[in-house]
Amino acid sequence: MFEAMSTAPADDRGVVTLVDRLLGRAIHERASDIHIEPRADRVRVRFRIDGILVERPPVPDTFRHSVPSRLKVMASLDIAEKRLPQDGAFTVQAGEREIDLRLSTFPTEYGEKVVVRVLSRASDAVDLRRLGLDPPMVDKLRALAQKPHGMVLVTGPTGSGKTSTLYAMIQEIDSNQKNVVTLEDPIEYRFANIIQGQAHPKAGFTFATGLRAILRQDPDVIMVGEMRDAETADIAFKAALTGHLVLSSLHTSSALETFVRIFDMGLERFVVASALHAMVGQRLVRRLCRACCRATPADDATRTLMGAAPGEALIVHEPVGCVQCAHTGYHGRTGIYELVEVDDELSDLIKAETSTRRALREHLESRHHQSLRAAGFARVRAGVTTVAEVLRVA
Repeated sequence: MFEAMSTAPADDRGVVTLVDRLLGRAIHERASDIHIEPRADRVRVRFRIDGILVERPPVPDTFRHSVPSRLKVMASLDIAEKRLPQDGAFTVQAGEREIDLRLSTFPTEYGEKVVVRVLSRASDAVDLRRLGLDPPMVDKLRALAQKPHGMVLVTGPTGSGKTSTLYAMIQEIDSNQKNVVTLEDPIEYRFANIIQGQAHPKAGFTFATGLRAILRQDPDVIMVGEMRDAETADIAFKAALTGHLVLSSLHTSSALETFVRIFDMGLERFVVASALHAMVGQRLVRRLCRACCRATPADDATRTLMGAAPGEALIVHEPVGCVQCAHTGYHGRTGIYELVEVDDELSDLIKAETSTRRALREHLESRHHQSLRAAGFARVRAGVTTVAEVLRVA
């Protein structure tokens, strides 16, 4: 049963207090996004916590219009413009921490919907050891980050932690001895020793335009937040061939789909094969709450799904729910990963115009490639997450 956040009158002081409490609660509950959704009978509030939207007390109807206006003021947006989407950003103080927030508005039938993205500063950024990677993969990614040139791609859907992985790899690079430049939209973490650029497509500063400019800045390492189009991808891959280490991301569902997407962009196969060092595929799964999870023997269907050996005592854990995890059974998230390194044989397959999905799949299988689902089931066996979570994302 949800209660209204506030019963204060809809004056300026009341809406300021209400918005402050809303933001404070979201930060305290580790929300990554705040959704304020006007409906016919109420203004629904939802937080995205550990990747899942959960409902919170609604905004009182007397604040239906003043809450979006207050947030737009904080983000220096035009409060009179309610017919067009707007984007902005602002910073709040939470104890000793400064929290960056990104605001997006969207006109709807019942008023403006607002989504606030809660971002982290560099001091909160994860490193490779905290991403959920196995030690051998940590070592491999560290080695990739020290390459003098070439391309490393991080792939996965929106919200799968690609940016965190890219930043973690950047932290492995000595930025005092190398010129590290990023091009992002938006800048999610801020670092003291690297140059970070913000793309601004509406002003003509696209990823392709920015990448060309970066190449005139004597870079050693370039991070492109996302390769969104063929032009950007072409420039990035060619930069990786000419003495630069390029780290970037693509929205694809698997290693095989990454190859297909790259080829569909019309890139020269020889360039891709020569430049690409590795691809990291990833997803985020919720961690079981350690205070309340329950161990149980796996049933026959789960044993078959996870490939349990005959006679193996396979134990899995289930979410229960308690005060510490807000009765969800989960607390926090961790990553599951697949890594495809480009060896000579795979390079030859990429170059060949006759290469098929089947040939690429058979190559990966011959190398005993661990899929995302297999990596997820390894986390299930370790008692970190559940079968349901792995199936949800992989």
